[in-house]
Amino acid sequence: MSGAAADEDDRFDYKVSGVHNQQYRSPFISPEAEEELLQLATNFLLYVALVIITIMVTKIYCPSLLDRSSVVTKNSAGSYIRMSLDQAGLLDNETLSFDEESDDGMSMADIEMDGEEGAAGAINRSTSITTRESYNDLLVFNQEKNTKSSVVGRLVFCAIALNITFITWGVLQERMLTRKYPRFTGEYFNYSYALVFTNRLWTLIMSTFLMLYLKPIPCSSSVIYEYSLPSISNLLSSWCSYEALNYLSFPAQTLFKAFKLVPVMMIGKFLGNKEYPQYDYIAATIIGVGISLFLSSTDGLNFAEDIHGEEGTHNEAWTGVMLLIFFLIFDAFTSNWQSRMFQQHRDLSMVELLFATNCFSTVLSLVTLIHTDELSPAISFISRHSEIHFHFFLFSVCSTVGQLLIFYTIKNFGAVVFALIMTTRILLSIGVSCVLYGHTIDERGVLGLLLVFGAIIYRLKRKTEGKQLIKWEGMADEDKQELVHEWHEHTDT
Repeated sequence: MSGAAADEDDRFDYKVSGVHNQQYRSPFISPEAEEELLQLATNFLLYVALVIITIMVTKIYCPSLLDRSSVVTKNSAGSYIRMSLDQAGLLDNETLSFDEESDDGMSMADIEMDGEEGAAGAINRSTSITTRESYNDLLVFNQEKNTKSSVVGRLVFCAIALNITFITWGVLQERMLTRKYPRFTGEYFNYSYALVFTNRLWTLIMSTFLMLYLKPIPCSSSVIYEYSLPSISNLLSSWCSYEALNYLSFPAQTLFKAFKLVPVMMIGKFLGNKEYPQYDYIAATIIGVGISLFLSSTDGLNFAEDIHGEEGTHNEAWTGVMLLIFFLIFDAFTSNWQSRMFQQHRDLSMVELLFATNCFSTVLSLVTLIHTDELSPAISFISRHSEIHFHFFLFSVCSTVGQLLIFYTIKNFGAVVFALIMTTRILLSIGVSCVLYGHTIDERGVLGLLLVFGAIIYRLKRKTEGKQLIKWEGMADEDKQELVHEWHEHTDT
């Protein structure tokens, strides 16, 4: 047995050794699954209770935060890109009207003032217009005013940066959660919520800077508790994804997430009564078959025996499958709920949504660390092992930078181009993991991989029929719902 395989087996035995000694066994699910379900249910109820308490306290002391504004906003075009300096100081007495698209390829808000503006104020604000516009070019560029080589160059940059960022993120995730510190002779880092907390904290810092810099128009119709629901589901989905690595290999976990299409469609039908084309159902079926072949090949899923070869007992790998199913459900709810918010609140910006949800997520994940007594052990572990310091830092940086790259790529090149890049990333992540950590894939696993990626390419091809894949113009803000869906369908940070 190779060192990497032995290391992984030891990690699994370390995780479940205490559970196997229990005399009580459920006839329906394994003890490991019971333990994970209990923690999942406990955290969910904790979050709901905290949100209810927050709403009650807000209703008593700050009732205005729960009142929906009577101001009607016609559209949200341009609100999450930036706010011109003329808008920045004139939000008290203005009525907003929106052009379809401005000269620079972005939908921007025009301002019709009810009152008069002093000349001095206009001059003061205009002093930094050039600087602000130059920085905004980093987020959105006018493709129609750039040469083809320049646009292609930016696309190549996006593809390389996304792959490097998320492949590195995946390698670090597997290293931190499935290998010992120090390697082979040390102990395992078993505090998944610590990773969730650091990711959300860094994303909160990033979104705070974006809020201060871009100054998006504040949403006038949303209320505070609406941001808590996607925050809760996003937290739980990340935790389920990390915990699944205790029972499944990283390649299996990564490929399983390609099945996100199914719960997204199911919850989309439930929340928004959405209709999906027939090719989506065909692709989802083929992806499911391919994933089943891959899992049975690489992780030995077998109803007849467990990981120790004992017939008639549960296979602990199915606990990992259960966690990933919950991951898919929570993640699908997150994207559909956020899309629903964009439908109901036309003035809601992407940056504001990112900031508000991560405010909730950071606080809730910190409370979870304290509630589960993981905060002190996690800090103690990190202080004992200097090697993990760099891993933690780089893991969080990759997650945060990855969010910006996703936003930049979808905004400028569209969701289909982004999906193609992330499909390549999945394949490369699996390959890198197999090389670094000694995973093996036999012929049946390769067949499963081919089915999954064939279905993904088929779906993307059908979506782009009759369309130009790379458009020489910016993506319109009306596509924010598609941005949210693609964001969640291809990421799991």
